[in-house]
Amino acid sequence: MPLGKGSAKRVVVKFPSGGGYSPGNTWELYVGSDDRVEAFVYHRGGPQKPSVVIATWTGYQKAGPLLISTARRGTADGQPLRVFFSNVSVTSSWGRTRG
Repeated sequence: MPLGKGSAKRVVVKFPSGGGYSPGNTWELYVGSDDRVEAFVYHRGGPQKPSVVIATWTGYQKAGPLLISTARRGTADGQPLRVFFSNVSVTSSWGRTRG
């Protein structure tokens, strides 16, 4: 685990510098035994100034059929980071007609 104690499965996604969703960036997800993301590390790649974000994912809440982490705490380039989500909801469009 990048922050604190414990253990989790580390899943790494590195995007090529020439394209993709996030060119040159690396995302590390730390997934617990309950299949929830417990922490993540983000490394910005490419020609821009390198950046590192390390954060825990907590405050899981149900939003319809989904389980969403509503709180992230950690550091971004060595500075404190706090991200919170509120009023999270899910609206299904399944079965609606479009016209």
